[in-house]
Amino acid sequence: MNDGSKNDLIFCGRQDCSDMHSWGPGVRACYIIHYIIRGKGIFMCNGKRRSVKEGQSFVVHPFTEVYYAPDEEDPWEYVWMDLYGEKYKKLLNKIALLENGSIIERIEQNKILPFYICLLESFYNDRYNTADGIARTILGIYADSYPAQDTNKKDSLFENACLIIEGFYHKPEFGLPVICERLGVSRATLHRCFKKNQGISPGKFLMNFRIQKGCEFLENGSSVKSAAVSCGFENPLYFSKVFSEKTGINPSEYRRRFML
Repeated sequence: MNDGSKNDLIFCGRQDCSDMHSWGPGVRACYIIHYIIRGKGIFMCNGKRRSVKEGQSFVVHPFTEVYYAPDEEDPWEYVWMDLYGEKYKKLLNKIALLENGSIIERIEQNKILPFYICLLESFYNDRYNTADGIARTILGIYADSYPAQDTNKKDSLFENACLIIEGFYHKPEFGLPVICERLGVSRATLHRCFKKNQGISPGKFLMNFRIQKGCEFLENGSSVKSAAVSCGFENPLYFSKVFSEKTGINPSEYRRRFML
C-alpha cells in the first residue's frame, strides 16, 4: 500500500452502506472526497446538517469535525479517495464548493464514475503513479464542471494562517493573538477568513488541529502526558477532557488501541 507521503493519494475505496455504515463524529488529517453512486444520506460539518444524494459529492477538510451517515430508506453507496498535500489542495481550490466548502454539485455517472473505477483498480494493483494521475484527472473533471472563482486575498490569508498554526501549535502560549500579530490583521478579519474557508472559527480550527496531532502522537506510542505537551497543552487533564469531547474516547483508551 501507499506510504502516505507529503503529496499523496493515501487511500481509496468503494462503500455500500446498506448495512447503515456511518463515520464520526471525528476529524481527519487529509482531504476526503466522496462521490455518491446511488441513494442518499446526510453530511454534518461543524454541527450543520446537509443532505447529499446520487451524483453529488462531499468533501472532508483536514482537522474539521464531520459525521456522515446513509439515509435509512435509501442508503447510499459511494466511492472515495483520501488526498494529502499541497498538490491536491491547489487542485481542490479550483473547484466551486457549496455549503461552506463541503458539497460539489451533481455530475453524471458516465462522466466521472469510470475514472473512479480505474482509480480503484490501479491503486489496489500497486500502480500508484497511475492512480495518482487518475485522481488528478477526477479533480480536473470537478473543476471543469464547477470552476471556482479566482482566489482572493482572504484565501492567501487563510493559507498563511494555517502555516503559522502548523509551525507553532505545540507552544502552550500560542494562540490567535500571535496569528493576528504575525499576519497584521484584526481578530475579526481572521474570524471572517476562517468562517469563509472552513465554516468554523480560527479558535476551533486550532483546537481541532491540536487534537488531531495528539491522535498522531498517541498512535505512535507517546504517553498521554507527552502527547498533551507535544500538541500545546500544559495540563494533561485538560487535554484529556478536550480529547474525549472531540473524539468520544479518552486518550488512554485511544492509545491502547494502537498498542495491541
